[in-house]
Amino acid sequence: MARQERAEQTRQRIVEAAASEFAGHGYDGTSLHGIVRTAGVTMGALTFHFRSKSALADAVQESGAAATRAALDATAGAPGFQGALETVLALAGALRTTPSVRAAARLTREGHATGHGGWYDCWAPGLRDALERSWYEQRTDSGLTPLAVTTLLSHVVLGAEAAASTPEALRPVTGDAPDENLAQALKVLGTLLSRPADTETCGA
Repeated sequence: MARQERAEQTRQRIVEAAASEFAGHGYDGTSLHGIVRTAGVTMGALTFHFRSKSALADAVQESGAAATRAALDATAGAPGFQGALETVLALAGALRTTPSVRAAARLTREGHATGHGGWYDCWAPGLRDALERSWYEQRTDSGLTPLAVTTLLSHVVLGAEAAASTPEALRPVTGDAPDENLAQALKVLGTLLSRPADTETCGA
């Protein structure tokens, strides 16, 4: 195996270990020694690739952002409100299955964001734009506004982050099938959002 390939594999192993540590313990609760143990590398190998804990956190956020974009790209194509709701489900799934996504979200929430909005920049602007575009294209009469629904769905994503980080602690709230329950709830919400503005009510 070429030296450059070995070095890249070592770097990736360090980033993956750091993602797991940051996701579980946050920035302040994570130590370089803990990352070294989790990655199974030497401190020299870590400092060769990353000059500081901050630089490593930046790399983890970049990895989490890339994984988030990949998850969203995999769901791209659904029109209207359905596409926005599928975005939320994709984000929830990525948070549940991918440590780097959970780490990027937590680092952003703790104030260690790369860029202005950190991990939220990966999805929040696109979600807001999709909802606003769908609102005016489909002319709905749900009694809600695009901003209200964007806020609601953003809170859903933040709740999904909490559920992915501490699933056992939140099981009394989310139940034994949180993914299925969330999908069902969003399906009902989609029906409400898609109601045409000129729909007549019974007896009107």
